[in-house]
Amino acid sequence: MKKLVLVMVVAIGFMACNSPEKGENGVTYKTPVEYNDYIIGKQTILLEKIMKFADAAKVDLDSADKLLDKYALEATDVLKDIKGMPGFRKDTTFRQAAVNSFTFYKKAFTNYYKDIVRIRKEAADDADAQIDKVLEKLTVEEERVDKAFHNAQKDFATKNKMKLMENKMQKDIDNME
Repeated sequence: MKKLVLVMVVAIGFMACNSPEKGENGVTYKTPVEYNDYIIGKQTILLEKIMKFADAAKVDLDSADKLLDKYALEATDVLKDIKGMPGFRKDTTFRQAAVNSFTFYKKAFTNYYKDIVRIRKEAADDADAQIDKVLEKLTVEEERVDKAFHNAQKDFATKNKMKLMENKMQKDIDNME
């Protein structure tokens, strides 16, 4: 009888440790891999938007400007979704780093990239210098949030005994001119 009780206590404890996490966004995360992949999936969506904007801006500034309006709304939805995630096993560090990172992407769509489009449309003599200033601010902020996000993801992986894979799309973004 004592063995049965002990086995049941261990089994219940094990199930409690592996119980799915469900947040306000309605998504259930059973494993740390699912949790990580959900966040990275949302990041990938936003990174794809940046690439599409960059391609559009090379061809037609008006189209690129309209994309920014659309992408800012989509970034708002992604932010709401990520904010609706629970912490994984009560740890919200990685989620919060994602919120900060995705807030930056939204700011890039609504401010930085909008400024670049506006400057290019105005075609002032000092347009290149103005764009360089915007890009410098964008780069400094992006490096800060990317580093914090990467570190939080690494810590999350370490705590949860996960192996991380390289994100090729992030490399493509980093190599954009």
